[in-house]
Amino acid sequence: MTESDNASGRRQPLPASIVQALDWLSTRLDEPVQLETLAAVAGVRPRTLQLHFREHLGTTPLGWVRRTRLARAREQLAAAGDDATNITDVALANGFNQFGRFAARYRNQFGELPSQTLRGARTHRDMPEIDDEALRLTWRAVASAFAVGPRSCGAALADAEQALERAPDYVLPKAIAAWCWSQRAAHNFNGASSSDRIRALTLADEAARLASHDAIALSLCSGAQTLARRLPEADRLIESALALDPWSPWAWVRRGWLSAYAGDDDGALRELQITLRLMPFEPLRHLIFIGIGCAHFNAGRYERAVHWIRDGTEAVPESFWAERVLVAAAAHTGARDEARRHARRLLRKDGDLTVAVAREAWPFRASFMERLCDGLAVAGVPKH
Repeated sequence: MTESDNASGRRQPLPASIVQALDWLSTRLDEPVQLETLAAVAGVRPRTLQLHFREHLGTTPLGWVRRTRLARAREQLAAAGDDATNITDVALANGFNQFGRFAARYRNQFGELPSQTLRGARTHRDMPEIDDEALRLTWRAVASAFAVGPRSCGAALADAEQALERAPDYVLPKAIAAWCWSQRAAHNFNGASSSDRIRALTLADEAARLASHDAIALSLCSGAQTLARRLPEADRLIESALALDPWSPWAWVRRGWLSAYAGDDDGALRELQITLRLMPFEPLRHLIFIGIGCAHFNAGRYERAVHWIRDGTEAVPESFWAERVLVAAAAHTGARDEARRHARRLLRKDGDLTVAVAREAWPFRASFMERLCDGLAVAGVPKH
C-alpha cells in the first residue's frame, strides 16, 4: 500500500488466506480443527497462516477458534429464553466435549462459570422490558458520545440522563454518561470543572458493576477510566468486553487507543486497523484515524501523523481537540508556518487552550506529552 493510499483512508483488505479460513471455520465451530487442515483450506503453509492471523487479527488461528467458540457459547447462555437450555448442549454445540475444561476456560475468559451466566440470563428474562423511549434515547446517545465533541457530548449526556429517568436500572445510558463526563474533563468541553472527573468515575464504577454481559457498556466504562488515568482498570474492562464480543468495534477502538496511550505503536496500529475493517464508517472512523495518527506521532512519523489526524478531524470538525497533535506534528516536521496557521485556527475553536492545559489532558507516556507540548509551543500556543 502506498503512502497516498494510507492518507486517503483506503485500507488493506484481509489476505485471501484469512478470508478462506474464516469462511470455512464459520460452519465448523463445533468440530475439531487442525492447523494443517486449516492451512490447506487457506492455500498457504501453516506458518504463513499463523503469521497472517497474528498480523491482521492479533491472535493465532487456533486461538481465534477457541475465543470465538467461547464467545458463541456465552451468547447462547446469555440469550437463554427458556428453561430447556442447558450447559452440556451449549458446550457440545461449540466444540467442547470435556466439560471441566470448558468450565475452566469459560471462567478464565469471562470471570464467571457457565452456570452463573445461565442463572443471570434467566433472572434477566424475568425482569420488565426496558421502556421503548429509553431505548431510543440511549441508542441516539451512543452515536453522539462517540463523536467526541462539545456539542455532541452535551447531546449524549442529555439523552442518557433522560433515558435513566425512564429506566434507572438500564446500564448502557449510565456508561454513556460516564464516558461523556470524562470527555468533558479531559478535553475541557463546555467549561469543564474538577467535579466532572469524579462524576465520570462514580458512574463508570457503578456501570461496570452492572455490565457483566454488555460489551458496549464495558467499552464505554473503559474509556472513562482511561481518560481518568486509571489505565490498569481500563485495560481490565476492555479485555472483558473483547472476551464477551471478540468482534465488537466499540471494544476494539478502545483497545487500540489504550495501546496508543501506553506507547505500543505496533499494537495500536494493528488494533485500530482491525476496528477499521469492522466499522469503516462513523461514528468510529474519525476516532480510528486520529488514533492511528497518534501512534505515528509517538513513533516519530510526524508527516504520517499529520495526514491521518487531518483526515479524522476534517471528517468530524467538532473533534478539534485532536488538532493539538496535528499542530505539534506539523511543527516537528519543520513546517513551522503551517503549524502556526493550524494553531491560530485551533485557538479560535478552543480559546482556553494553553500548553499547560494540553499537558494535563491525556494519559499518553511522558515522552509523547513532552513532544506534544514542545510542538505546541513552537507553533505559538500560549504556555499558560
